[in-house]
Amino acid sequence: MGLSGADNTTAAPVLSLRPWVRPQVPSFISSAVAKVVVEQAITEDIVLRDSPAAIAHRPAAEPAQGEQAVRRTYSTHAVMRSLRPRYRPDSLHTALPVTNTRTRTETTRYAKRGSVCGIRGLRGRHVAPVRGKGGCGISNAVRITEVDGVALTREVLIGCDAARQLYNWVNKQARPIVGRRGGGLSGIQMIAGYSCRTRNSRKGAGLSEHARGKAVDIAGFVLKNGEIMSVLRDWSGSSHAQTLRRLHRSACGPWGTVLGPNSDRFHKDHFHFDTAKHRGGAYCR
Repeated sequence: MGLSGADNTTAAPVLSLRPWVRPQVPSFISSAVAKVVVEQAITEDIVLRDSPAAIAHRPAAEPAQGEQAVRRTYSTHAVMRSLRPRYRPDSLHTALPVTNTRTRTETTRYAKRGSVCGIRGLRGRHVAPVRGKGGCGISNAVRITEVDGVALTREVLIGCDAARQLYNWVNKQARPIVGRRGGGLSGIQMIAGYSCRTRNSRKGAGLSEHARGKAVDIAGFVLKNGEIMSVLRDWSGSSHAQTLRRLHRSACGPWGTVLGPNSDRFHKDHFHFDTAKHRGGAYCR
């Protein structure tokens, strides 16, 4: 049932007061004294508003309710003063250590555009199938420039099988092994991908896995602080030697063939990884 304007006039206050400015009390004054100061200020405010001069300027209608309406605006249960937040102590101004909650298995988020081989973290471009002599070539060829935020120092031409394996190894093995050394893994020194040649470019040898786009050669690993863990320079007698050896071992299994400085004179300066299948399992030296 609706209420008419006539039904509400008797209950409406004569004067609708604007909020009054709260008195400012210096911070060095105790809370007890501050309360007295605020109470006094409110009392003075009521007195001023209820003074004859103030009442004289109120609307002529129902003047007797004016004073009551003014006093009704101050509740006995109201908080006397809403204190401003205190300044934080200096001890809280020091930045707290931030915990990195990103797990090793999580990957950098990418838009679909620019991804290859069905993996958003693999950045590059698809190219036309590669054709070569004597069995060389790649049917699903791609040119890779980045692996889940880890940049390749040069664009590498390989097939999608090798590209996916590189992606998995970087995320599951390489990144965790490098850890926070030098700020973490930033890049990979890629020196070879597809190449139509025999193994180690020797005359009469069988076709290399490079000739099928199934192999990559890595000369080093770039850290975020700018350092480079070089296979040639740091494999022995360096602070990075242990990390490089762990990286070499971690590839054995995920990759079908793993060769390094201890395998032969052809791999003194790089790691060779390929996806070849061997009867006895992965071949690692």
